Amino acid sequence: MELTNKVALITGGKRIGLVVARELAARGVDIASSYARSKTEADQLAGEVRAAHRRAAVFQADLSQPSAPAALVQSVVDTFGRLDILINMASLYEQKAFADLTAADWDTSLDVDLRAAFLCAHAAAPHMRKQGGGRIINFSDWVAKSGRPRYTGYVPYYVAKAGVIALTE
Repeated sequence: MELTNKVALITGGKRIGLVVARELAARGVDIASSYARSKTEADQLAGEVRAAHRRAAVFQADLSQPSAPAALVQSVVDTFGRLDILINMASLYEQKAFADLTAADWDTSLDVDLRAAFLCAHAAAPHMRKQGGGRIINFSDWVAKSGRPRYTGYVPYYVAKAGVIALTE
């Protein structure tokens, strides 16, 4: 895929998202990023993208809400005129003991980590198809193998191994 002048949306642009945005911007991609609570980090990401002489936009979105993914995708298309790459990285990391986790905590995690990825992809696909194609990249977490002790209550699950879905007719 030729990357120059493409537009990417990165959900959850903190940590690894910042690195991905920096690398894509260096290759000529304009970047939209969403955040739930990490505005400072999202603004830092946008600053680094602009420093690479690419366009950047930051959108606050609570992806646990069913209508938020479609609204986010539409905002990106309205701002940039297109969407070529969707990178689903949004995830919740609650520091809560396993014994204290509730069904509501579980549902909220699934809503952000799984359902939002599906709903963002579902909203992005028609825009990508209309312009002749695009890419959807889903990231998952490796904490199940790493056993990071600071996330003792984090029960990992995977949509699938990280992969790319090509959207062409």
